Amino acid sequence: MHETTFFLIHSVLRWLVLVSAAVALFRAYSGWFGKKAWSESDRRWNVIFAHSMTTQFLIGLALYLFISPITTGAFSNFGAAMKDRVMRFWAVEHIFAMVVALALTHIGNARARKGTTDEAKHKAAAIFFTLAVLLILASIPWPFLSYGRPLFPW
Repeated sequence: MHETTFFLIHSVLRWLVLVSAAVALFRAYSGWFGKKAWSESDRRWNVIFAHSMTTQFLIGLALYLFISPITTGAFSNFGAAMKDRVMRFWAVEHIFAMVVALALTHIGNARARKGTTDEAKHKAAAIFFTLAVLLILASIPWPFLSYGRPLFPW
């Protein structure tokens, strides 16, 4: 597969991640504060969010390790890359935040699945998914940043 194809898939898939996160968060908070019963739909949206995050991460990892000329260039002179804001973002900050966000997503999904009450399930999803989404939003290369990318690459 061509490098541009991976970048396109990674860029488009972020929207699935963000939409599924928004739905999972809405369901978690409305369930928690609305004292609603845990439903199959709640479980399904949590899984969709977790799986879309995992898929996005794996595509990003392929870009990071093998395909992206930015990160492969950064690895060739890591000391210099750490002094450059753009290179540091791609080589360290973006991947680190996304690993933590992925972990938080899966912890939230597991805690919600294993919760003993409906409230505990909704609360776990709400807290862990919120932390994950905050990290995701802070680590997206928004177009207005020096290392930014277009929202829609086509």
